[in-house]
Amino acid sequence: MNGVLFGYGSIGRRHAAVLAETVEELAIVDTTAAACERAAVVHPTAAVFDSLESFRRSSWDPASTLAVIATWGPSHAQLFHSLVDGGIRRILCEKPMAVSVHAAHEMVARADREGVSMAVHHFMRYGGLIQALECFAAENELGGPVSLVVEGGAAGIVTNGIHWVDLAAGLFGSQPHHVVSTAYGDGINPRSPDVQLYGGSAAWTFDEGREAVVTFNNNSSISMMGRVFYRDAIIEIDDELNVTARRRDMKAVGQFPSITRTGPVIVDLFRGQLPGVSSLADGMKTALSEIQRGEGITVPGSAGVTAVSSCVGALLASRRKETVSLPIDPDTMEGRESWPMS
Repeated sequence: MNGVLFGYGSIGRRHAAVLAETVEELAIVDTTAAACERAAVVHPTAAVFDSLESFRRSSWDPASTLAVIATWGPSHAQLFHSLVDGGIRRILCEKPMAVSVHAAHEMVARADREGVSMAVHHFMRYGGLIQALECFAAENELGGPVSLVVEGGAAGIVTNGIHWVDLAAGLFGSQPHHVVSTAYGDGINPRSPDVQLYGGSAAWTFDEGREAVVTFNNNSSISMMGRVFYRDAIIEIDDELNVTARRRDMKAVGQFPSITRTGPVIVDLFRGQLPGVSSLADGMKTALSEIQRGEGITVPGSAGVTAVSSCVGALLASRRKETVSLPIDPDTMEGRESWPMS
């Protein structure tokens, strides 16, 4: 299997390193001269192209090629369709898979119609974090998670928040059905001056009263941190997927078992990386292997659609200043609206 990477930016460089170890021959495509020069230096044996058109004019066989889309968000859907038009049937797409709910639905529909093996790179799932948290909670008799709260500086409710919303859906075993938000966009996104970095807060409601709350402030440079709440415990997750797990004194809980008798989490249970959690590179390798096989996709296109709909719903909720029901209908005006997000 050969591989072609589109986009040699910050995340694209990581994909390139993994592809170089995975595929027989590697091609890298980027429309900026500086990125092409960097790619040629770091990967001297790779074929480097400055456009999709120049790649198409080469002798690469689409039937034996796996493509990774790591360009900025607004180009994902168009690039996906161009690759499928050219005969490529194995595609890993960075998040968000599209910048409108309708475009994301169209990608999945076409993949289903034409037998395209497609996955979306939600790295927390590919890193095995959900399964690791479930195993840890079961071993320590924590019960099920009741909420997820994520906070930090200028990390982006879509740019990084989309991973946390997807994590919540996996942990809760359900999809969000409502969202409220104060999200706002700033033109400080390092990926491109044409896309926004969304700050503010958003709260997604799931079944059984569970919530995922993400609050990022664009005036702060503090790293993001997530906290999974259980009945009597908290597991904190940093941006490297290291965790700190603490629990209340269970003697105190036994003495005053009412849920309203709250108390501090003072018993340390674990610090470090949970068993079974993979590195970003190993998670990427897992995704590529699944796409090659065409089965057992950890994050299929349908999961990418749910994540896009959840984030678009948050942006709509802020604009409307009201609660928005999820999922967003892809055939409505708001479902077809494109957002400057990455």
